[in-house]
Amino acid sequence: MKRVVIWLKTADSQDVTLSELGRQAAWEALCSFTGEPREELERSGVMLKKHSNGKPFFEGSHIGVSISHTSKTKKAVAAAAVCEGEVGVDIEDALRESWKVAKRMFSQQEQDWVREHEDGGFAQIWTLRESYAKWTGLGLAKMPVVEFWIEENGDIRCSDKGCSAFSFCVPAEEWRISCITDRQDRVEMEAFLEGKIFLKKYWKNA
Repeated sequence: MKRVVIWLKTADSQDVTLSELGRQAAWEALCSFTGEPREELERSGVMLKKHSNGKPFFEGSHIGVSISHTSKTKKAVAAAAVCEGEVGVDIEDALRESWKVAKRMFSQQEQDWVREHEDGGFAQIWTLRESYAKWTGLGLAKMPVVEFWIEENGDIRCSDKGCSAFSFCVPAEEWRISCITDRQDRVEMEAFLEGKIFLKKYWKNA
């Protein structure tokens, strides 16, 4: 079973930059995942860096990391996901809509699904695609052609059988968060907001 930790951290936009907020979330996610304080991790040589393509990674650790942030919601928020292997995460305003983007970026099947789920459908597909782009490390422009579809029971399927996908909302904050990891039969996800766990869920791949 693959374990994924997602850490959400908020701040007033004047207090800290979104990039710094994202770095803080990444470190706190890693500390939660490993059970070790940041000081010990840094003492052992772990450092948060970026590849030339902008994808973050922890040098000196086998734990993968992905970071996302937005200031388009009620408050500035960063999301960081960590797990063993590659990972991609994205956070967005749950009610965001853009048919211009959907027609350019989504498959016809995805567009049809969004039309049937106008209240939040765009944000779910968009964050899944953004997460996939981060998981591959190629970005939206260069990532392989991929398609997502959501079953009636909420399970997410992807045309790329090499990945696992999951998505959830934080209703009180109007956030949509999606995450992509290397494929596993079962995924255990723990989500934290300001250091407190608010969601623990298991996904099983068909």
